[in-house]
Amino acid sequence: MKLTEEQESIVRDRLMESGLSNSDLAEDLLDHLCCVSEILMSRGNDFEPSLNQAIQELAPNGLKDIDNQTRFLLNSKRILNMKKFIYSIGFIGAATLCVGTLFKAMYWQGGGVLFLTGLISLFLVFAPLLAIDRYKYEVSKALSTKIKFFSGAGGAAMIGISVIFKVFHLQGSSILFVTGVMVFVFGFLPFLFFSLYKNSIS
Repeated sequence: MKLTEEQESIVRDRLMESGLSNSDLAEDLLDHLCCVSEILMSRGNDFEPSLNQAIQELAPNGLKDIDNQTRFLLNSKRILNMKKFIYSIGFIGAATLCVGTLFKAMYWQGGGVLFLTGLISLFLVFAPLLAIDRYKYEVSKALSTKIKFFSGAGGAAMIGISVIFKVFHLQGSSILFVTGVMVFVFGFLPFLFFSLYKNSIS
């Protein structure tokens, strides 16, 4: 049973609504979903249930997931190098912060510089880069997801800057720290734990 032009248009609309960024991939998926839907309809099923089943079998995690996987395969080397850079910065920042804390506690020379370098690496470089990386490849781009990423990155950045201000005895450190904590607690954490809860019951 061949799909009508109206039904093919519905399939195309579903693909466009999913937010696919690769036009060639969208055309391939269109052909695949139409073929599978036709096979299911030939067995006596209606169009909508057939299309939903075809999508579910093809992409259990959503059509956007296929788009993300395709983009990753096409740019795997660049993406892997970027991830290595991000996590290397995170490791170096955490290690430097720990060593700096040790040096300051033991009153050894260079503790302040190491401590400050670790803070900058973690809060002003690693945290924003990690948030951007996770946001770019997140399947869902719902408003709650955007709020979670931006509030987490913004809160972490403000806390980091406030500590740096405190170290250099600059004005505004307390306001920045309180604002950063508030953004983190009331902007990031509720959406984080709500998404964890949803994933645990889905």
